[in-house]
Formats: sequence, structure tokens, C-alpha cells
Amino acid sequence: MARKHLVLLNMIGALALVMIDQTVLGVILPSLQRTFMFGPVHLQWSVNAYLIALASMLMCGGWLGDKFGYFTSLRMGLALFTAASLACAYAPTGEFFITARVFQGAGAALMQPAATALVFSAYPADERGKALAHYVGAGLFFLACGPLVGGLLVEFFSWRVVFLLNVPIGLAVLIMAFAIGKSKTNKDTGSFDFQGAILFVMALLVFTVAVQLFGDYRLSLGEGVVSAGFVILACSLLFVRRHRVAHPFIQFSLFENKVYLGCCLLLFCIPFALLAQVVFGAVFLQNVLSLTPLEAGLSMLPVVLTIIICAQFGGRLVGNIKFRNLAVCGSLAMGIGFATQALVIHFNNLWLLFPGMILMGAGLGFLISTVSTEALSHVSLLARARATALLQTCRQVGGVFGIACVGALINWREKTMISAAAELMEPNDEDRELLQLLLYKFMGDQPAAAALLHERWPQSLYILKAISSRALADAYIFSAVVLFGAAVMSLWAFKGHTPRQRPQGPEGPPPMNSAND
Repeated sequence: MARKHLVLLNMIGALALVMIDQTVLGVILPSLQRTFMFGPVHLQWSVNAYLIALASMLMCGGWLGDKFGYFTSLRMGLALFTAASLACAYAPTGEFFITARVFQGAGAALMQPAATALVFSAYPADERGKALAHYVGAGLFFLACGPLVGGLLVEFFSWRVVFLLNVPIGLAVLIMAFAIGKSKTNKDTGSFDFQGAILFVMALLVFTVAVQLFGDYRLSLGEGVVSAGFVILACSLLFVRRHRVAHPFIQFSLFENKVYLGCCLLLFCIPFALLAQVVFGAVFLQNVLSLTPLEAGLSMLPVVLTIIICAQFGGRLVGNIKFRNLAVCGSLAMGIGFATQALVIHFNNLWLLFPGMILMGAGLGFLISTVSTEALSHVSLLARARATALLQTCRQVGGVFGIACVGALINWREKTMISAAAELMEPNDEDRELLQLLLYKFMGDQPAAAALLHERWPQSLYILKAISSRALADAYIFSAVVLFGAAVMSLWAFKGHTPRQRPQGPEGPPPMNSAND
């Protein structure tokens, strides 16, 4: 087999690790909840720990690939991701698991820029389009496999096996990367803006913690003011110092292009809303609809399969119609899909949710293969490396904000409705406090609380299901509003924008410095 095909196979293996990990987590969250007695905030951190590390390290991963070679960056990422997966599999406590997720995200950040760059540089110009199509198609395939694989492993083995499976795959991909690739250092690579990275990470962490504490009724007014002030100060410092460093962490000058800015905002809004379905929707399917992990995994397939099918049509429409139409219609379809689910979710019927899920998947499918391509087509060739990294960072930050904000909304609504329900169900003050405590614990899927509630307040179990449905419906409405806002933003950002001519030769996202490898 030719070396270029081996490189493609190797990068698809690395992509499989990342893609499956992204979609499998929603299916295993209820199992994690029971194992570690996770409350709502801990449940959010099991997702956000990964996303924050990924968003924070993407820029660093691109710089490391430029400086030390992309095979070096890939190997570092694979080794870190594999070791962190092993730590997740044998995590003795919830805190240990969340910490291991941080290192998983960092490993994925080192892998992602390197893998795309290596596929791009391994093939001659006339074969890159086909190679990248295979690469992206494989990514979508593994995206679809995640819920099904996770459901099978959790139902017949354990959630720990899901992470344990990454170890032999990661080792095989790592050994292959050593066998087929060589890296060269590049002394001409600019320095990395570590101070900017620290400011970015601190702002992201403070925002996330503050929003989650607010949803958990544990954020005082003073703490909220201080948190908001710190985030504003950190963002201001990032903006002010953009001209003082050669390679700032965030290249604000790229946002001067309205089309590129619009694409960044789209990539922020899409995962902001989507993770409400992937994470909280998957928990709802198991905890409220009482689906098994396998059934929950299968129920997510209509969304993923619709994404795969519509992504093929979306890619073919680029250059033939205005991107503005794609962006507006895709955002509206996703928003209507969320709103449709919110209207029927209180019936607790999976089949009624499917039309909204399919509509949401269709909208995402039209956008998933077009937004990045459109953004990079409006950036100069020399700036595409940093523009690609910034696009990926916007996507991951959108996911972090989505988990924090949507999770806080669900937590706040559940606690508010639980307090109101306890007052109606129990007139005695002391018993009411016990009832509230048990209801909170039941929402954390604690069996002892469920048994006591069933004994003393059997009607509360039905009320809690209604509360969960209403809270998730509110979250879906919130997600729909965000996506409708993205549609309105698209009308402004892509106004008067004419369709690009389809290139004569195949194109793809260029590496940051493909000559290094």
C-alpha cells in the first residue's frame, strides 16, 4: 500500500477516537451519574472538562505542529488521549474521572490540527479533494457509530469498557504513526502567546463556574459581579494586546471580514444548541423515558443518519446557491426542530420526538460540511492556518457555553419546580425539607431516595418526570431561540454575498506548515 494511503488510514484511526468519544458520552452519562452519585453540576463538568481543554489547547496544538512537525504533535496527542482514556476507565472517584477528561481533551486538541494537515500534505493537489472527502466521510461514520457502540457496551458490559476500548485502538494508531511518519522541526515558527492563552482559559473557567453556580442557587450577587468583571477584564486585555505580540492567541483581525465573522458565530451557536440534545436529551431518554442504554443509542441514530445524508447534499450546493440561504435555512431548520420537540416532550413519547430530531439533523447536515469551507474561502492563503484553528476554537467554546448555560437553566428550573411541588405535597415544614432533599437526590438518580419517595410520597415520582420534561422543554426553547438568532445574524453577515464558483481543482483546509512533515 502506498504511503499516502497509509497516512490516510492512520489519520482516520485517530479521527475515530475523537468522533466516537464526542457522541458516546451522552449515552453513558446516566451510568456515570449512578456510579459517582453525580449531581447536575458534576454531570456538566464531565462534558465541559473535555471541551474546555480542547478549546484551550487547539491553538497550542497547531503551533506545536508547526514547530516540531505534525507527526510529533499527533503522537503526543495520541499518547495523552490513550493514557487519559485508561484513567477514565479505572477512575475511582468522580473528581478523578473529570480530571482525566481534561487530559483527554488536551490530547484531542493535539491530534485534530495535525491529522487534517497530514492528510492534506500526503496527497498531490489533484487527489486532495478525494482524500479529504474520505477523511470527512469516515468522521461522520464514526460520529454515527458513537451512540450505538456506547449503548451496546454499557448495556452488556460497563461504561468503563467504552473508555477502555480506546486503549488498544490508540496504541495501534500510535505505533502506526511511528512506523510511517517522520517530523522535522521548524525554527522559523513564531512564538506561542502563552499569556493570551492563560487569559482565555481563565475567562472561560470563571464564566463556566459562575453560570453553573447560578443555576444551582449558589452564586451570590457579589460573586456574580466579580465574575462578570473578571471575564470582561480578561477579554479586554486579550483585545488590547493584539498588536503587542507577533502572534496573538486570538487573531482579531480575521473578524474584520464579515463573512468569516458570521461563520465563526454560526459555529459558536450550533454546538451551543446541539449539546442540549446530545447530552441532556440522552439523559432524559434513559432517566425519564426509561430506555436502556442500547435503546437510547439507537434513538439517536435518526439525528446522526440525517446529518450524514444531508451533509452530502449540502456539500454539493456550495457554489450553486448563496451561502446565505444555506445558513438561514439550516439554522431555522435546527431551531424549528428544537421547538417541535419542546412542544411534544411532555407526552413522554419517543416517536413524537423523532420529527423534530430529524428536522434538527437535516439543518445541521446542510451546515456541517459548508460553514468552515465558506469561512476559509474568504481568508488569504497565509492566514488560513490560524483561521482554521480559530474556527475550531469558536466551535468548542460554543459547546462549553452551551453546556454551562443550558445545564444551568435545566438545574434552575428543576429546583424551582421541585420547591413549588414540595410545598403543595407536604404541609409539615420538617417533612417538606426531607421531601425536597429526597426529590433533589432522586434527580441525581440515587436509588435510596427513589425507594423512600415511593414509600412515603408515591405520587412524587410522576411529578418528577413531569418536572424533568418541562425543564428540558424550556432548555429546547432556549436552544431554538439561539438558533433563530443565528438565522437573523446570517441575514446580516452574508447580505449581498454571491455564491463562490466551484473550484476547478480539489481544495481542502491547508495545513499550518505542511512542509514540516
